[in-house]
Amino acid sequence: MAEKPVSHGLGFGNGSILEYPDGSVEYRPTGKLLSAFRVMMRDISGFSVRKVTRDDKKRLKASSMQQVLTVQGSGTTLAEVPVNYGTAEKIEQWFRGHPDFGKSSQAAVASPQPGISVADELAKLAQLRDAGVLTPEEFLAQKKKLLG
Repeated sequence: MAEKPVSHGLGFGNGSILEYPDGSVEYRPTGKLLSAFRVMMRDISGFSVRKVTRDDKKRLKASSMQQVLTVQGSGTTLAEVPVNYGTAEKIEQWFRGHPDFGKSSQAAVASPQPGISVADELAKLAQLRDAGVLTPEEFLAQKKKLLG
């Protein structure tokens, strides 16, 4: 019999993340029975968040009151999902705090991938801190890790 996943709630209205023994991770929005995406933890290298476009409204069934979270890995898009404002930051914070995050790309911490600068990553961390997603202590720890 397969082991059950471990569920990690992201707070009211933000959904939950299910962590499977095989190393895959699934995001399930609040009130939905099916997952929005399921990816292998070791494949994830980054995230991006943007406003919803007309195409997103058709393709992803997103609303103007949402953002689009893109989960990236090895130069490709692993998943793209519409989420409520604030949810993308909580999802990213959970992934970045996971002990296996970045395991397959340890060199990415010391030298960012082409197109991703240390300054961009620091700016993203500062935004997460300013939004209250990261505590000042978590921000400093991530900054130290990024700068080596």
